[in-house]
Amino acid sequence: MKILIVENEIYLAQSIASKLMEIGHLCEIATSIKDALKDEKYDAILLSTNISGQNFYPVIEKHRSSIIILMISYISNDTVTNPIKAGACDYIQKPFMIEELIRKLQHLSDFKNLKKENETYKEYVKNLFSSANLEPLDKKTKFPILIKTNFQKHADALVFNYAQTQNETFTFISLTQSTAYEKIARAGSEELLYIIDLQNLKKKRET
Repeated sequence: MKILIVENEIYLAQSIASKLMEIGHLCEIATSIKDALKDEKYDAILLSTNISGQNFYPVIEKHRSSIIILMISYISNDTVTNPIKAGACDYIQKPFMIEELIRKLQHLSDFKNLKKENETYKEYVKNLFSSANLEPLDKKTKFPILIKTNFQKHADALVFNYAQTQNETFTFISLTQSTAYEKIARAGSEELLYIIDLQNLKKKRET
């Protein structure tokens, strides 16, 4: 990752940069808010909240699309609550172990990537089923239900629409998978399962 360290304690900033570069990150240091506002893109910003007399909120606004971790000396509304409301992602309290900082960076990077991937899949599914004009399932629907249709796409559209409108999650299981029955057996009693390829039940009985 390309990381900007905004910290006026030079020794601390250099120490953090050295440790992060050892594991492959590219680091730059800004000792003032002005230096941190240059027109450049970073994957992550490590932002000290106690740069004397300087308002750090413009850094949060400028780099809103980046992972922003606040480096704080104490916990308060001014150092944590309000900056996170403004767009910062997390905080770490000084003095801290570099391993904890690395863990936070990795966690937030993974979360950001998963969120983007999830949004992409949602848009794809929405577009895929946009032409399926079907009567949706509602919250009063009693499960389990059997959906009979000539088109698998229509059943998929019903299930995905229900999950989105009711803010529910479900586990997808195809009976063509070798682990399908194990997944069903492991499922919790409150877990929603979407099971397809039911024709394989007949094949299994015949064998």
